[in-house]
Amino acid sequence: MACEAQVWRVMTNMALSVIIIIAVSAPSVVTADEMKVDVTITDAGFDVKGHTTSGTLTRIVVQNKGTMTHGITSPMFKEGVAKKEGDGVEIRGQKGKGYRAYHLEPGQTMTLHFQKASKSDPATGISETMQVPFWCDIHKHMKGEFLVVETKGEVGGG
Repeated sequence: MACEAQVWRVMTNMALSVIIIIAVSAPSVVTADEMKVDVTITDAGFDVKGHTTSGTLTRIVVQNKGTMTHGITSPMFKEGVAKKEGDGVEIRGQKGKGYRAYHLEPGQTMTLHFQKASKSDPATGISETMQVPFWCDIHKHMKGEFLVVETKGEVGGG
């Protein structure tokens, strides 16, 4: 009987250890109320995958796959980034004015979390898709954009 109790305790501890290891090593998942935009920087420019919707918490995952330091800045950053994770270094203009920029060394990755409010046309009350421009503040010729898609309101004519 004592031997069976020891075996049961060992099995239970092993099962709990496996559950803990799975919980700790599970990759982060985008939840239903969060969207993701991937921005890959190379020395030739930006590659963007994904979009977001207004009012939705969004993760912008930025990877520098180039051979030199690159930056990313946008008018959106002036409104504020809720949180930054990872390697990027925040750069601000003189006396904290101007747009924020984030610099990444080669091979580095960062995640910016933001939420873009919906803006509607005052005449019609309809919100439209917005383009969010961004660029490398170090290499001015490097530019990109992603879309904030409006999904509310009527669709189609009629």
